[in-house]
Amino acid sequence: MRTETTDSGYARLSCRVSARIKHQAEEAAALLGQSITDFTESALADKAASVIERHERITLSDRDFARFVAAIEEPESPTEALKAAVSAYRRQVKFPTASGL
Repeated sequence: MRTETTDSGYARLSCRVSARIKHQAEEAAALLGQSITDFTESALADKAASVIERHERITLSDRDFARFVAAIEEPESPTEALKAAVSAYRRQVKFPTASGL
């Protein structure tokens, strides 16, 4: 796949697709009264937005959401291992120590 950007803010996208997919896209574009370019741009934008949204969203079951809220509202005390890890990290990045950990 190759991409070229123009001064107008548009980019040219060049890729090969199977003859079957091209035919389906042309047929779908015609049914919508769109050019193949407009149809392809719209379909590509919709699919990209869908994929990005799926990867940016965290979906929890009711049980997991309740556990998440409980952990925020009543966090457990840090373990000795966590305290040691925080201390080691602060020494490594030269953070000032904070009380409580």
